[in-house]
Amino acid sequence: MNNLLQKSGDYFDIYFNAKNVRRVELLILRFAVLAFLIHLFIIFLGNNFLYFKSLEHSYLKAIYTPFSFILFYEVFLLVIIIPKSISEFIGKQFEVITLITLRSFFHDIAELDLKNLIDINNPEFISLLYDLIASLIMLSLTILYYKIYQNNRKSEIVNELNNFINIKKLVSISMILILLLLSISSFYGWGASMMEALKLNQNYPNPNTVFYADFFSIMIFVDVLLLIISFIYHFSFFTIFRNASFIITTILIRMSLTIEKPMNYIVILIGFLFSIITFYLYSLRNTKNKLVE
Repeated sequence: MNNLLQKSGDYFDIYFNAKNVRRVELLILRFAVLAFLIHLFIIFLGNNFLYFKSLEHSYLKAIYTPFSFILFYEVFLLVIIIPKSISEFIGKQFEVITLITLRSFFHDIAELDLKNLIDINNPEFISLLYDLIASLIMLSLTILYYKIYQNNRKSEIVNELNNFINIKKLVSISMILILLLLSISSFYGWGASMMEALKLNQNYPNPNTVFYADFFSIMIFVDVLLLIISFIYHFSFFTIFRNASFIITTILIRMSLTIEKPMNYIVILIGFLFSIITFYLYSLRNTKNKLVE
């Protein structure tokens, strides 16, 4: 078992070093640019040729496509950050859901009738306001979270046993494989739903429920697994409560992906606040204990 864990750790260090991660980043960015141009061309065909009338849409819709690739890269970073501090891992989840919210703006603005833009009773305009306000609040809370983390980073550094670090690396490698398989299956399912929607010109699939809902469902069980394994190496009521609050946040994020606005954003913000307050109290306790010592 120890040999398997050591090999997993070695493979992770070899294939997911900073140089290779940068290569993945550049590859995804190239795909983002290509997809953006293709999407613009498809919209051009739909807006100018009767044969492609079913593809007619606002050019603003194309902005959504490259942003989706960037968001996918953030999810990739979330997975490979698992072997690091649990606090950094949760911070990255905050970043991902904030970007999903911001991406919703690009999705919603393409649906907006610009002629009725200045109309507070327009539900599409209200939806845009929800996206912008929620993303700003999430950004503020994410900054606050990282500020608390940076102020208490030294107390976060625990001398974890090498086996536990390698276990997290094995989990990370497994999640990367799951991420790839889920991406392929989700893209296929989304493509089939989009073709059907284009024929009927209605009921376009929500990409958040196509991929991210499944992904965060898996992340819940990964969080629980890591929490249980961590008890083998370090058992403390306060650590249990802190990590459990992180799991609760992941569950709330998952729930929010299938809830309508603005309730979905309220659920996310509750999750953010619960983790931040718990983390602050946990860090405050550690600081006071050090002063006593």
